[in-house]
Amino acid sequence: MMTKTLFSLGLTSALFLAGCTIPAEEVEEDVDSTEAELSAPTCAPSIAAGAVAAKHKAMLNTIAFTEGTAGTCGQDGYNTMYTHRCFSSCNRHPNIAITGGGWTSTAAGRYQFLNRTWNTLGYSTFNPKNQDLGAMKLISRRGVTLPTTRALTATEFSNTMKKISYEWASLPFSPYGQPTVSLSRTRAKYCSFAGC
Repeated sequence: MMTKTLFSLGLTSALFLAGCTIPAEEVEEDVDSTEAELSAPTCAPSIAAGAVAAKHKAMLNTIAFTEGTAGTCGQDGYNTMYTHRCFSSCNRHPNIAITGGGWTSTAAGRYQFLNRTWNTLGYSTFNPKNQDLGAMKLISRRGVTLPTTRALTATEFSNTMKKISYEWASLPFSPYGQPTVSLSRTRAKYCSFAGC
């Protein structure tokens, strides 16, 4: 069984392997956060309520599960950085390069967006609603259209994983050679959310 830390490699490591790093001068310094800051209202999961269809949220919950961010940092992962460090405000992507497990990454948020990737999505803030919408945009960019009224069939699910594993390296079929969650375990988690 893989540990939560291994799951956190996900998109972070995948994009690092693909050469998606940022120059040191673009990285902000990290500061310690207090408990009050970690529960900042800008990161409240309730901000994402209704942002995407329920069946789409099931896929996003599955991605957060495989990335190891679901339920972390007191805000269901919306304020989680690479290596499970927490940040204090979702007003913007924190853009802090963190080294751990042999990788350096700026991955942040429930779906572990690299700062460079986040900047291509066009959202003004990094709040939970925009994180959900941004993850859906990445899914769409990979040529996947998720149904809004039903769960994916087993075949559809497998085909979806093959496509979006290029965004999230923790998913089955990821080509990046990192630890992944098995297809059967990922499908079971998805079905627990989507009601297959």
